[in-house]
Amino acid sequence: MNLVDIAPGLHVVWDNNPSAETRNNLLEKIDAFHHRTFPSEFERFAVLLQDNANSLKGGVSGLIYCDWLRIDGLWVDDGLRHRGIGTRLMTHAESHAIARGCHSAWVTTFQARGFYEAVGYEVFGTLDNFPAAQQQHFLRKRLIS
Repeated sequence: MNLVDIAPGLHVVWDNNPSAETRNNLLEKIDAFHHRTFPSEFERFAVLLQDNANSLKGGVSGLIYCDWLRIDGLWVDDGLRHRGIGTRLMTHAESHAIARGCHSAWVTTFQARGFYEAVGYEVFGTLDNFPAAQQQHFLRKRLIS
């Protein structure tokens, strides 16, 4: 870790491999700031897919905030792909969000645009060359009419 002074008694610490605890602590501080400056309920959640040995085989994580669902990530084990499991995980996440009052959802991806479009999302923005020679897509879906 490198220390850089930026003000009396304050320094920046660069950490190339932050622990899960450090990342979670930062997220908690950011969440607390958002809640304090724009009072609104928010909920982080995960829908996990496990086998009988409780081994993680897939899941979706998200954030509910301001009546929107943000999908942070979706993953299904390679051996279980193309069986509709990702679609079912998304359905669970979206149903959870609807029950919490969400009207819409959004997600970003550079690899799974076709999947998200197949489950009803539409592109509303694109960043070129992110990552290099690819595109980062921003997609949204109306959850209730």
